[in-house]
Amino acid sequence: MAQAAATQAFDAFEALPDPVAILAADGSLLRANPAFRAIFRHWIGPHRPPWGRAPTPEFTNGERRFDAPAPDGRQFEWAERQFGDGASLVVARDITRHVRAAEDALRAKTTLFATLTHELRTPLNGILGMAGLLEMGKLEPNAQSYVGAIKQSGELLLELITEILDYSRLEAGRVELESAPFDPEATMQSVAELLSPRARDKNLEIAVTVRGDSPMRVIGDDGRLRQILFNLAGNAVKFTETGGVVIEMAPRPNGRLRFNIRDTGPGVAPEKQALIFEEFTQADAGVNRRHGGAGLGLAIVKKLALAMGGEVGLVSRPGFGASFWVELPLATAPNVEPPPSLARVRICVVSPSLLLTQTLRAVVISLGAIPVDRGAPADVVLLDWHDGVDGEEIDALRRSSRAMIALAPQERRQIIDACRAAGIEHYTLKPVRRGSLVERIRAALGEEPEIKSAAPRDEAPAQQPLLGLRVLLAEDNPINALLARTLLTKAGCSVTGVQDGEEAVAAASAGAFDLILLDIRMPRLDGFEAAERIRAGSGPSAAAPIIALTADAGDEERAHAAKSGMDDFITKPIDANRLLQVAARFTERPNPATFASK
Repeated sequence: MAQAAATQAFDAFEALPDPVAILAADGSLLRANPAFRAIFRHWIGPHRPPWGRAPTPEFTNGERRFDAPAPDGRQFEWAERQFGDGASLVVARDITRHVRAAEDALRAKTTLFATLTHELRTPLNGILGMAGLLEMGKLEPNAQSYVGAIKQSGELLLELITEILDYSRLEAGRVELESAPFDPEATMQSVAELLSPRARDKNLEIAVTVRGDSPMRVIGDDGRLRQILFNLAGNAVKFTETGGVVIEMAPRPNGRLRFNIRDTGPGVAPEKQALIFEEFTQADAGVNRRHGGAGLGLAIVKKLALAMGGEVGLVSRPGFGASFWVELPLATAPNVEPPPSLARVRICVVSPSLLLTQTLRAVVISLGAIPVDRGAPADVVLLDWHDGVDGEEIDALRRSSRAMIALAPQERRQIIDACRAAGIEHYTLKPVRRGSLVERIRAALGEEPEIKSAAPRDEAPAQQPLLGLRVLLAEDNPINALLARTLLTKAGCSVTGVQDGEEAVAAASAGAFDLILLDIRMPRLDGFEAAERIRAGSGPSAAAPIIALTADAGDEERAHAAKSGMDDFITKPIDANRLLQVAARFTERPNPATFASK
């Protein structure tokens, strides 16, 4: 009777449809049913379990469950139970179909979110763009406040849409990372310059500082780092009411870099700090109601940092601001250029902002210069220009120094004229770039001539002369087209408008343009293919600068645009200052349209 029962049990073992096996303590195969032998027999042995090198959890009460792929690519769910002698019974269930169905569902969800957010962004960009045009005109005080409220509400909604799209992309699965040399300080600076208008609207300072021994070039994913820093610094600007935000970088052991985003905001309570990087979490419900947001920005930062092999954290005390940090493994890349240096130059920083003063003193030290207090003899005074500056103060500072350099916000270039009227010849724009600062100081001290092409951001005059520039604008949305055309026409440009990519290619082939603006998503022919055809052609505008207009300047679109021959991005809603700055930057050199007769 016992023999019959054993035989039946063995027969049942052999007949099970799922792969089942008994493994020895060292992983050797002791027994397996036909289903198991058909799939795994060639891939197991002592210390070579059938699930390969996939990570496995610890046993709990002699059992464990986990998912792992087979060598042929199929995905299995494993259940393992240990016996007293160290052997174990393992059962595998093929879940490939379910995994692929889940992946397909995630991709479909991401596509749906991308489509929905694009459709939501299009009219929202039009609302924000038209509000911006109204704001540029002469309005009564009440009307100005109404337009400001429209813009603020629209910007909050746009930020929420962007967060949801970013999060859905990460949830869809794989985070694809690039590995290429880049300048991390330039990435930090670009984030600060993008957020500078937001900070200036709140009378906040935003600045960048790096420790002197930081590498100039590293190997990693520039785009993902930019996204992390933009989320952290954007949050800091959003929740800070006075003072400002500083983006810092310092090297850490084992080839790691730490990026620190420090603000003078309200801080985060200790009991909230452990949860703040979780999805849909806000440190303070009241703050959330005032500033909006879905609580996804920090969750996105954490997912990206972990995908890059790094970690994130927070140091904060309520009432004393917050310091969010991300530490990433970024190997140092070879660099042929010497680091910027101002060895032994004595520099005095004069600013009503304590945060900016401290940050610029740190910048001075990182360059090898010597920071000195106000009133002490100095080689150069860095004067943060503000409305309260008077002639007596300027004269006193001039008497104690060899040269003066004014600091002007990039959003208020008209200040440059006021500086020159006060007798200050040299200036640099905020957020301050270390490279530009070194050039300005050397030029102010007469050590080397100021190079006009070295820093076009700082060299551009208060009102860039765009008069007569011929611009080809390809935009199928009539509101966005009206906005861009109006801004360019007011700046003196001659604008030719088309509504799709094919018309853009035809126009660029037939006429000479100084600048081409292409919307990415257009009917008949999209912006990418239109740019490729223009570059491949032999028309008079084949070499003209091409700028992408897009609501989604993500890493994939940036890479696609560069591959298509585009030179830069302007994100929607179109910002007037950004549009004119890009137009000025890419049309400083002679182009066939405007300068053909010279």
